[in-house]
Amino acid sequence: MPYKALLDANVLHPMVLCDLLMRLSHRGLYRALWSRHILEETKRSILRRRADLSDDILQRRMDAMNEALPDAQVVGYDNLLLSLPALGEDAHVLAAAIVGGADVIVTQNTRDFPEPTLAPYRIAVQTPDEFLVDQWWLSPGDVRSAIDSQAAGTSRPPLSVRDVLRNLDRIVPQFVALLSNAPDRTRGQQ
Repeated sequence: MPYKALLDANVLHPMVLCDLLMRLSHRGLYRALWSRHILEETKRSILRRRADLSDDILQRRMDAMNEALPDAQVVGYDNLLLSLPALGEDAHVLAAAIVGGADVIVTQNTRDFPEPTLAPYRIAVQTPDEFLVDQWWLSPGDVRSAIDSQAAGTSRPPLSVRDVLRNLDRIVPQFVALLSNAPDRTRGQQ
């Protein structure tokens, strides 16, 4: 069974982070999970900051995510929502994590998921920085390769590896520091 990580909306919002997390999942380092509610929340969050984008453009992004990782979308969790009142608006995140068999919830808002609430389900919570540092230690060559691939695959605007890391540094600074200070010999290691 692959390690499963439910990605919260605040992790899917920044495109540079979302892209990297999807590339790592696509490489088999872990299995990404999300839900319809999470994708809708991601769209609303992006629209609040980028009113110039249309709902249609963002829907195409969500559709592309589901197409790229067709086993990521968790369904059938709605009946759990009422049994998780302590989480309020975040109940849908834990419900999807439970139904999806997630090992971890990756979110910027770890305080919204207290350990006593998650413990009965054996689900951890990590920031994206913590999660990516763990991914690095598990497979540095794959992580480097994913970053290289991300830079090579970004054309609007074109980005170098340095540009990708600079953009990620605002979100996951410990991960970027670790990657930036690692010897180049990790390239190609599996």
